[in-house]
Amino acid sequence: MMIPFQLELTVQDIKNQLTEISQRQPKSRQVKYTDVETLLCYGLFYILDPHKYGGRNIDTISPIAKALAAFFCRTPNSITSKMLNLDGSRANGASGEPLLFALLSNDPTLYHTLYKDILTTARTLSIGEEILPDFLNALEDNPLITNDLLGQDDLPISNADLLASEEEIMKKLDQSFELGDQLTEKMAERKIRLAQHRFALEVIRNCGRACVFCGFEPRTLPSRSGLLRASHIKPWARSDHRERVDIRNGLAACPMHDAAFDQGYLTIQDDYRIQKAKILEESLAYDPGVHLYFGEALRPSLLLPSNAKRPHTIYLTYHYENIFKRGM
Repeated sequence: MMIPFQLELTVQDIKNQLTEISQRQPKSRQVKYTDVETLLCYGLFYILDPHKYGGRNIDTISPIAKALAAFFCRTPNSITSKMLNLDGSRANGASGEPLLFALLSNDPTLYHTLYKDILTTARTLSIGEEILPDFLNALEDNPLITNDLLGQDDLPISNADLLASEEEIMKKLDQSFELGDQLTEKMAERKIRLAQHRFALEVIRNCGRACVFCGFEPRTLPSRSGLLRASHIKPWARSDHRERVDIRNGLAACPMHDAAFDQGYLTIQDDYRIQKAKILEESLAYDPGVHLYFGEALRPSLLLPSNAKRPHTIYLTYHYENIFKRGM
């Protein structure tokens, strides 16, 4: 299968394409997406789920997507459509676009280089931040390298377990685009990891960038310090596709309280009161140092900003009935 994109763009190639884009006039006739535009749309997967937008709610899309659309002289709907073509969500899309997604998924450092070259070249052409935002480097930490994606410790360690629920999706991808087993698996894996990254970003923002159990708030530290984690209330492996990306199924917590909640030593009541398991209460009374984390430091109720989306009772009930150590 031939890929209709240049994966080894020269600086001159990028300069020519950026110049052409910047010279477009508003409401001009739509032209074919350039390689630069397509690659920037791929970058949006780090911060945006295109499946969430379209039609009536397109106006609520990220300001970054709106800025790219304005620079491209295209509509935000055009941007999300391109993204849906890239991730293979449209079976009748051009086969070369999912192939590009798969190839970049197979080598994430390649995209890091391409993105850096595009932004560097744009600045030499005086295309400033207000026109073409550096939307990935502008994040707290650049997430372009695979290991820098947030929330990956909430996913299964085994790649086979990670892809176990994706067999039907991978089968459809392979039938539609004939990418081969390796690239199809890489594409599916990357989609899962990017979805988890976006979920973690949203959960941490929703929780005010603080532990909901104790208020620990490492604002001046990098988001990938590991000292604030975003996890599912109903575990990822037991959730369906909708539940896995539902912000109401997530909490941000420091490592100690995150582990205690995941292991069922803590749970949350429907009125958002925090409840300790009996075994933890006993440990609190007898074991040295436990009071430092589960005494006064542990708040009586969940700490959330006033405008936060609160955890759904469906997930809290699941945690209480299936994970909380009620009988111990």
